[in-house]
Amino acid sequence: MIKKRSIPLDAEILLSPSFKSPDAFADLIEDFLINLTTFSPRRWGVVEPINLELSMQDIRCVLQTGEGNIMWKRNASPKGWGKFRKRTNPLYGPQFANIYISVSVENQNQVADFIFYAKNLSEWVGVEYACCDSLTENYKPVAFVNGLAPYQTSIFVPTFKLTKCLPDILWSQIFGPAYVKLIGLEKLLSAPAYKVEQLGPEAVYLQLSESVFDMHDHYEVDAVRCQVKRHLDDNIFFNPNYREDHVYRVPTFKFPD
Repeated sequence: MIKKRSIPLDAEILLSPSFKSPDAFADLIEDFLINLTTFSPRRWGVVEPINLELSMQDIRCVLQTGEGNIMWKRNASPKGWGKFRKRTNPLYGPQFANIYISVSVENQNQVADFIFYAKNLSEWVGVEYACCDSLTENYKPVAFVNGLAPYQTSIFVPTFKLTKCLPDILWSQIFGPAYVKLIGLEKLLSAPAYKVEQLGPEAVYLQLSESVFDMHDHYEVDAVRCQVKRHLDDNIFFNPNYREDHVYRVPTFKFPD
């Protein structure tokens, strides 16, 4: 019997609203449970260990206490964990509310379900930036240097990194209003990628290749990545050859309540 193949998948969505209201935050989680059943959690928690069996009503009660984040975990395929976090306002600057997913996927259909969900979120509540990728052994050293994978285990894209530069072009991403304004809608839509799709007047979806499994199988994806970066503007993306005080072109994010 041939063993099923699985690869790691990291995905993150930075959301425009703050989700300051417990009810709005709970509605976001309920929408996830309804519209992304592929990753339906089995356990929940606000701290480790993530081992609570909670109904949606239970989750709403937990969030009424003012919790700013909640995590989930599942042991069935696709196995993994995730987190919902409200917008935070640390001293180094506002950090967008976000949804983070780290799972092990067996086929592109599971990935497509997430992409469909992220696109719908862009239309429903507004997405500032979203990404989906699979960290390969070849890319780990690169992701360590550009800050996408500081521990060389998973990809993270927090807001504070985007205020300095874009670490890189990932397998797929959504560019929200601030990036459309910075780069230009026409330039984004004409990027030399496998798929480029306008999601609205201020949102564009960009995907480097047909399948995220290509990141492990087809090294020419790196060539596409480089072509897209040159097309969009090299000075938006991190470059290890630049000095630490180099000034990149960055978006002006807005943080409405």
